[in-house]
Amino acid sequence: MLIRSVLSLLPVLVFLFSLELIDTYKLLRLRRVLATAGVGCVVALVCYVLNTVVLGMAPAGVDTWARFGAPVLEEAGKALYVIWLIRASRVGCMVDTAISAFAVGAGFAVIENLFYLPTISTAALATAAVRGLGTALMHGGTTAIFGLVSVNRSEISGSQHPLVFAPGLVIAIVIHSLYNQALLPPLTAAAALLVLLPVAFSLVFWRGEKSLEKWVGTKLDKDMDLLHMIATGTFSESHAGKYLRSLDKTFAPALLGDMLCYLQLSLELSAQAKGDLLRREMGFPPAPDPELPAKLKELAYLERQFGRAGKLALNPLLGSGRRDVWELQQLAEKPSI
Repeated sequence: MLIRSVLSLLPVLVFLFSLELIDTYKLLRLRRVLATAGVGCVVALVCYVLNTVVLGMAPAGVDTWARFGAPVLEEAGKALYVIWLIRASRVGCMVDTAISAFAVGAGFAVIENLFYLPTISTAALATAAVRGLGTALMHGGTTAIFGLVSVNRSEISGSQHPLVFAPGLVIAIVIHSLYNQALLPPLTAAAALLVLLPVAFSLVFWRGEKSLEKWVGTKLDKDMDLLHMIATGTFSESHAGKYLRSLDKTFAPALLGDMLCYLQLSLELSAQAKGDLLRREMGFPPAPDPELPAKLKELAYLERQFGRAGKLALNPLLGSGRRDVWELQQLAEKPSI
């Protein structure tokens, strides 16, 4: 049983951690990857119970449900956590989305294969290994495809409406259902996935890191320009300063002062977050900042002072995209000492 488990599960776990290793920006810690895989395990257990209940009630039979019903249930279950990651800005680009989504699928496959392995005889050990590898790659691959399609559509549309996630989910369900049709022999299907997935993920990582590199450079230049104007006293004469002064009929002078402090502190933290990304890309760990918790606490306090209306008014200067929230999440998870 131990040999079967290792043969079926080890390759996909190696592939998962390989993805984490080739992430040059080191966007995800190993602890997060393992926790995400754990979520996939929980989803698999829930789906196992639901599948058992449905099969006990439905007259269609195991084979029909496995081909058409189970893919819908299982892909939807895995997708829910990925949707939460995107909507909560816990992932910021294609790279960390791909790793996180694949980790959910890999965790799901671990549980599914452990339920399947005891039914395999010793004589069918090779079949168990191939089947386990193919299924694990399929689960990880379909969830990663869902995550990539969804995060790309979310960035393009600037929306996180439920309909944004529908196309990725349909694609994942179709691929899963086709895999369950057993149109190809298990060895052929596993080999195809083993060849295609690394190629696909290499392209995703290349494109994702180029996009992140461009965003970091453009946004860092803008942040530094605004910080320089604030530090040299020329901010009030700039377009940004004139815009902030134009809000004096909407907000009291004290609140405008809080908004200026918030702007400066946000720009400093944004530049710090991008500096950490660049250090990680060059292979250096981010520099600890013992004052970081206090800065984040002050930022939250200032935001409470002027409220949602003030935050919306500052969006033209700071940006309010998912990545702007995500980089603060990255700072919040960073060790302060």
